[in-house]
Amino acid sequence: MDAKRRTSIHKLREIVIGRIHVEAAQIRRGALFLINIGTPLLVGAIAGQSQAALAAVILGMAFGFADTDGPLSGRLRLLALDAGCIFFAALVGYASRGNPAMQWPLFVAITLGVGLAARTGRGLLLAGRHAAMAFTVATAIPTVGHMEVWYLFGVLVLAAASRTIDHLIAGPLARQRVVPLQSPSGRGGWLRFALAFAGAATAALWLGGTLDPTHTIWVVATTLVVMQADARASYRRIVERIAGTFAGVFAAWMITMAFHSIPIICAFVLVVAALIPHHLAKRYWLHTALIALMVLLAYDLAEFNIQGISKLLSERVIDMLLGCAMALVGTAAAFPREAVAEIEGLVDETEGGEGEAKGNSRVPTSGDDGSG
Repeated sequence: MDAKRRTSIHKLREIVIGRIHVEAAQIRRGALFLINIGTPLLVGAIAGQSQAALAAVILGMAFGFADTDGPLSGRLRLLALDAGCIFFAALVGYASRGNPAMQWPLFVAITLGVGLAARTGRGLLLAGRHAAMAFTVATAIPTVGHMEVWYLFGVLVLAAASRTIDHLIAGPLARQRVVPLQSPSGRGGWLRFALAFAGAATAALWLGGTLDPTHTIWVVATTLVVMQADARASYRRIVERIAGTFAGVFAAWMITMAFHSIPIICAFVLVVAALIPHHLAKRYWLHTALIALMVLLAYDLAEFNIQGISKLLSERVIDMLLGCAMALVGTAAAFPREAVAEIEGLVDETEGGEGEAKGNSRVPTSGDDGSG
C-alpha cells in the first residue's frame, strides 16, 4: 500500500513539474516577445520616431517566431536564417520595383519555394514565408530612410542578445506544442500544394496591387500565413483568422477611441506583446486577434496626431477577407478530393477540440509559425 502511494505521489510530482516547466517556457517566450517588440516601440515613442520604429516592431515579432527548442546554436542559427532570408528578399524586391517583368517571376519563384519548403519542416518554411512578406513590402514601400535601417539592424542585435541571455540564464527552451499537419496525399501531392500556394499568393499580390501598395502587403501576408499543407488546417485557419481579426480590430477601435495617450497605448502594446506566443496551437483566433491588436496599436502610435487609424481598421478587415478568399481557393485547388469533406468536418472538429484527421498519417510539421 505504501509503495503504491509513493508511486502515485511520484507520478503527481512529475505531472506538476512538467506543467511548471511548460509554463516557464511560455513565460520565457512571452518575455522574449516583450523585449523584441517593446524595446523599439518604447525607444521610438520616447525619441518621437514611432514611424521609423514601426517596421522594427513588426520585425521584432517575426524574430520572436523564429525561435526553437534545443541548444543556443540552433536558436541563433534559425534567427540568422530568418534574418538572412528577409534581408535578401527585401533587397531583391526593392531592386525589382517598377519592373513587372522582374518582379512577378521572382515572387512566383519565392512562393513556389515556400510551398516546397513546407515538406522540410518549420525552419525553412518560416523563413520562406517571412522572405515572401519582405519581398512584398519592399516592392510596395516608396523608400526606406536611414533611421528605419538602424532600427531594423538594432532589433536583430536585440533578438540575438536576448536569446543568448535567456539561454544562459534558463538553459534550452522547451519545445512548443503545435498541431501536427497532414501530408498532401496522392502522387505529386507536395508539388500540387506548392503550385497552388504560389498561385494563391500571386493572385493575392495582383488583387492587392489593384487597390494600393498598402493593401497588397496585408492581402499577401494573410494568404501566406493562412494556407497550410493540410486542407483541414487551412479551412480552420481561415475561419479563425476572420473571427480573430474582427476581434482584434474591434479591440483596437475601442482602445484608440477611449485613449489618446502615447503612454497608455504603449502599455497596451507591451501587455499584448507578451501574450502573443501563448495561443498559437489551440486558440488560433485569439493568437490572430492579439497580433492584429498589437500591429494596429503600433500603427496608431506611428500616425499619432496625424490622422488616426479609423480608416485603417476597416481597410485591414477588407484585406484579411481578400487574403482568406485567395487561401480558400488555393486550398481547394491543392486538395480537390478533400475540399468538400474537410469543410463539412470543420464544424465537428471545432466542437470536439483539435480532432484527428483520418486517412493519411500526420507528421509533426511545425509550419504554424503564426507570423501574421
